[in-house]
Amino acid sequence: MQSVVAPAESGLALSVYGSGPDIVLIHGSLGDYRQWNAIAERLESKYRVIAISRRYHWPNPPPHPDTSYMYEGHAADIQLLLDAIGHPVHVVGHSYGAGVALLAALRAPESIQSLTLIELPFGSLLPAATPELAPELASREAMVTMAKAFVHAGDNERASKALIDWVQASDGGFDRLPQAVRDGLLANAKTIGPNIAAAAPSVTCEDLNALRVPTLVLNGELTRMWYRLIGQAAAACVPDAQAAIIERAGHMAIVENPLRTATLLTQFFAEN
Repeated sequence: MQSVVAPAESGLALSVYGSGPDIVLIHGSLGDYRQWNAIAERLESKYRVIAISRRYHWPNPPPHPDTSYMYEGHAADIQLLLDAIGHPVHVVGHSYGAGVALLAALRAPESIQSLTLIELPFGSLLPAATPELAPELASREAMVTMAKAFVHAGDNERASKALIDWVQASDGGFDRLPQAVRDGLLANAKTIGPNIAAAAPSVTCEDLNALRVPTLVLNGELTRMWYRLIGQAAAACVPDAQAAIIERAGHMAIVENPLRTATLLTQFFAEN
């Protein structure tokens, strides 16, 4: 099997499975390549699966508190990997990683064979007048304020739990995840401060309308309204995009229902 080596300047760490057409998997906030293990194991019989840990995420060195942690920088890191691979690949991103994947596709669509966006977090896709949006915006702002206060107090663990509780739409959302998942999230707790310090880029429906890459938009059946509305908007904006639901899962769908996620990915890849 051909090996894959991340360009040193990309800051990426890789976990590679199987052989065949290439898939690149990009994790979300507080994640690393271990979150994809159960999915990668279901794909490796037909594909070469390249799960990445983004810069600053385990097992990479963690960031300093004042580190610049931006979607654009992570997208540039991914592009270095795609350039090194040298041919179009299937790219899959979850949450923050979906935003990174989308930016990479918008900038260099020739590198992307297909694009899968799982729980995309770009609120700029939602019209400000969306009736249901006001409570979600207020709730999200309160969570960010709380998380920043925990970071300022030196408690990255509580800040990380606050974020995961919010994305899971439950005060006990973090605690209900499997132990291995919780351990992995807390292993990346030092990324939470730089992560929430920077705003997401303003990506518009017009931007997505120009995208000419086969695209699948996935949301968890039980996800909170914020992500559901963004997913609906993205699927409507990207020409000919497909959309599907990951049953019995919330925002953390890739670890809550990896079997269904892998099935949907396999079907989409077979078509593209």
